[in-house]
Amino acid sequence: MAALIFILILSFLVIIHEAGHFLFARKNHIKVREFGLGYPPRILKLFYWRGTLFSLNLIPFGGFVQMDGENGPEGDENNSADSFYEKSIRARLQVILAGVTVNFIFGIIAFAIVFYRLGIPTALDGQARIQDIADNSPAMVAGLVSNTNILAFKTVDQWVEMNSISEVQDFSAAHLGETLEIRTSLLCDQEFCTDEYRESSIYLRTVEETPTNEGAMGIAFSDTIFKSYPWYLMPFMTIFHAFKQSIALAVLILQSLWQLVVDLFAGRGVQQEVAGPIGIIDQANTYGFFEGGFLSILNFAALLSINLGIMNLLPIPALDGGRAILIILEKFFKRKHIDKIAHYLNYFGYISLLALMIIVSFNDIRNIFK
Repeated sequence: MAALIFILILSFLVIIHEAGHFLFARKNHIKVREFGLGYPPRILKLFYWRGTLFSLNLIPFGGFVQMDGENGPEGDENNSADSFYEKSIRARLQVILAGVTVNFIFGIIAFAIVFYRLGIPTALDGQARIQDIADNSPAMVAGLVSNTNILAFKTVDQWVEMNSISEVQDFSAAHLGETLEIRTSLLCDQEFCTDEYRESSIYLRTVEETPTNEGAMGIAFSDTIFKSYPWYLMPFMTIFHAFKQSIALAVLILQSLWQLVVDLFAGRGVQQEVAGPIGIIDQANTYGFFEGGFLSILNFAALLSINLGIMNLLPIPALDGGRAILIILEKFFKRKHIDKIAHYLNYFGYISLLALMIIVSFNDIRNIFK
């Protein structure tokens, strides 16, 4: 089921990406021969609209747009005015970058919807907030409750203050098998907690006593809460934070890709954190992205859409970013020289991407069976 949901989400994101190309091609009066749902071979001709064939294809991983002259002069035999090749640099850049733009816009809108429903994610600095407590765990036996902070532990004769999740985890790891006094706050109001507290005793389980996917106390912590604002502020706050989240995610993806390139050239191979489609499905299934309802799936789609946009924006031949650079180079070099090397660069780009996908997929499979 996870694989099916992933394929549906990815297909939708690729289709809206291609729809961006299609709409801006139409805006710039470029003839679009075909808008395909899925990849060939073709199964069915659905309908024609303004000279464009809309088709259904066998391989269900997105779609494609076929424009006159998109592959250079060899794809523009008639030298028609409505050919992609005959359009201005500005018009061609608009068409090429439209798909990436649509992916970013969708990601921002999807994040905004999630934030509007759940609240704005707000970091909890200097807190060890309890998010959830496992059944029959030491925390449950001690009477701890969610949405409170762990403030301190008592050793032999003094209280040791806790100011972060990592401090709680480090302290617990150093006192496994012991029963200690614990001080927790009363219920918190969003990111704020009162100075009042309660004290109780809690046992810190040893590694052998601790069930899989639980800690010594059976507590799941959170370093973020979802904060609500007055109704008249929420639309503006959600859009602002959705944009901010998208930019932060884009930067993180670029950093990861740069590290991947550095590692490959240094002979270190692909790090475990790098994942392709197989790894993404496995991680999404592990963390329950597809089991958390509509908002969880929408959040995953936003993450994937930003990822897809960044990947297509990379300056690699055969990708939108690489094609955009070749178009920009026409300002500085004769177009016939660009045309001569474009075919070979695109071929190199396709081979490089295929090799990278094989390497990453092998890494995904290796990580799954570790």
